[in-house]
Order: sequence, then structure tokens, then C-alpha cells
Amino acid sequence: MRVMVIGLGQAGGKIADLFIMRDRQSHVPHTFEAVAVNTAMSDLMGLQHIPKENRILIGETVVKGHGVGADNKLAAEIAEDEIEIILNKIAKLNVSSFDAFFVVAGLGGGTGSGSISVVARHLKEVYDEPVYAIGILPAENEGDIYTLNTARSLKALMPHPDAVILVDNGAFLRSGESVREAYDRINDEIVKRLGILCRAGEVKNRKHVGEMVVDASEIINTLKDGGICTIGYASEEVRKPGVLGRIFRRDEYDVGRASRILSVTKRAVKGRLLLPCDYHSATRALIVIAGPPELLDRKGIEKARQWLESAIEGTEVRGGDYPLPKEKHVGCVVLLAGLTRVERLKRLLERAKVIQEKVSAEQRDERELSHLLGDIETI
Repeated sequence: MRVMVIGLGQAGGKIADLFIMRDRQSHVPHTFEAVAVNTAMSDLMGLQHIPKENRILIGETVVKGHGVGADNKLAAEIAEDEIEIILNKIAKLNVSSFDAFFVVAGLGGGTGSGSISVVARHLKEVYDEPVYAIGILPAENEGDIYTLNTARSLKALMPHPDAVILVDNGAFLRSGESVREAYDRINDEIVKRLGILCRAGEVKNRKHVGEMVVDASEIINTLKDGGICTIGYASEEVRKPGVLGRIFRRDEYDVGRASRILSVTKRAVKGRLLLPCDYHSATRALIVIAGPPELLDRKGIEKARQWLESAIEGTEVRGGDYPLPKEKHVGCVVLLAGLTRVERLKRLLERAKVIQEKVSAEQRDERELSHLLGDIETI
């Protein structure tokens, strides 16, 4: 599946940049291409892998290249005013050769939070290819303004993309670690999971052709009307036996291939999802098993798919394999779509409502004070 990534704001730009770096290192490069959009010149200059001609500065006459701070309303206005600049740049990158768009942004900040809904809406209006939003939620300790911005951004965003893949920063924090310290690791988790998912059907060598191929249509059908989505990942290292090991004993490498695949799949679903949720509430799912071809057991993949079918509320579970001859791990990526029970998101929206009421009350108090001062004679 070939994807055009549009990174918005600082977080979105960094993730898009990482997509390009990982893509160029892979055995099937050019699965991804990227554009970065920002109101801050310094953020664009800090990117290393997206070509300079694909970096777009917007709002220069308004904020002079210094960013919008956390003002996502201003960012939305700027994006709307300058959307043609963004669309024209995208059009020059041969969009017809891509299967989908990823629009990526941190939802708690300014530029990305405000512009993601604007860009997603216009892409849907102009192109037939599906548009998927990847939104980064702030950790619960990141502050009220980020929570409120996220709620506003989600409300504006949800009606437009074909699906919204959410990532919770807080889910990846280690004890005593700040979100800033964890950024690189979180970004790597996002790019790794989506990279495996998209590259699984993009093969340029017979060694990489699976028995059960996962192509772009499988991903698109899973994400169709997907609503809120998340992705799980787990892997297990396997050691290839030497010549004598293969002759004289049944090495653990060759034993239990099906059970290993089922075990890795369960850990991918029950372990660290990009967005913590009740996975039972998913309406559709897709499993991709990656690793050495000789360990990608068809029966194991079928068992994993049947287990997931019994575990989620929906009945659509697709599955396939992604052979990687030089790989030393068997890994599983699980895409869960159409989630309805996401406690983390519910808490965020409830907190945002309280913050909004507090802000509104403070504004009323300020107006009342101003009114009272109006009745007092000046000195």
C-alpha cells in the first residue's frame, strides 16, 4: 500500500520525517512519500529526510514564521486561507500512484491540532483516495490547554477522514519519564507498526511474497468507515539452528510454529496498543504476521484470525503474512477498527468539558468586573 504522508505541525512533521527515513532503509523504498506543513520555520528546518521542496511554511504574513503557540483556532484559519498552497504541492507528487493519505498531527498543540481537520476535509473533497488521520493524544499530565485543544480538534476532525488512528502518548511513558524524553520512542512505535502494515503487500522480490498476501484493498476495507482505530504490535525472537542442530534434533526454531503465531497475536492485542481501549468493541480487524518465511505457518495465521473473530464484536477479520528472510523475529501487527469503548478518550473529553466550563466562568467573571468598573467614576 503506497501512502502519501502529510505531517502537520511539529509532531506531525517529525513523524512524517521518520516515515521517510525508515522507508528509504527498507527493502521496498518509496512505499511512503511525505509533505511537511508548519507555521514555524525552525520546525521545518529541523527535518532531515523530507526534501526541502516538500516543506511548506504557512501563515508567514500572520505569525512571521514563529508558529501559533497553542492557538489551534488561529492555525485552522491559516490552513483554510492557504489550503491551495498545500493542495498544489501535494498535486505535484503524482498522487495517482498512491493508495491513500495519512494526515498526521499532535492534537494538543497549535498548528497540527488546528490544521488537521481542514486538510483532511479538503483532501476528501478533491481526491477519491481514502484519507486516514493519525492523531496524537497528549498524556494526562501534559496540561489543561492541551486537553482542551485535543477535544476541539477531535470534534472538528471526526466527520472528515475515512478513519482516525489515535495514539496515546501516556501509554508509552516509563516510570519517572517525561513525555519529551519519550517522543522518539513513541514516534518509532507509530512508524514501525504502520510501516509493516503498508509494506506487507508491496513486494519487489519473490522471497517477500506471502502465501496469504495483505494488499492495499485488505487495509482499505478494514478501515472503511473505521471511526476510531488503534494498532497493536508484539514480536518474539527466534534463533536459527546450525547444521548439526537441524540434523540431530528438533530445534525449538521448528517446533510450535502455529502456537508461536497465536501467542504473538494475543500479545499484540492484549498488550500495548497505540490507544488503550477495550479491544472486544472493535467491529473489524486485520492481522499481519511478519518474519522468516519458514516460520509463517498458514494454520497458525488461521488460528490467530479465528481467535480474534471470537474476541471482537465484529465478524470481519482479515489476515496474512509478510515474509522477511533476514528477520530474526516473528512479529504481529493487529489493526483494530470501529472501536466503541475507549475509556481513555472518554476521560479526556469529560476533562475537556470541565476545563471549558471553567474557562467560560472565568470569562464571565472578567466581563462582570469590567461592567462594574464602568459604573465607577474615573479619577
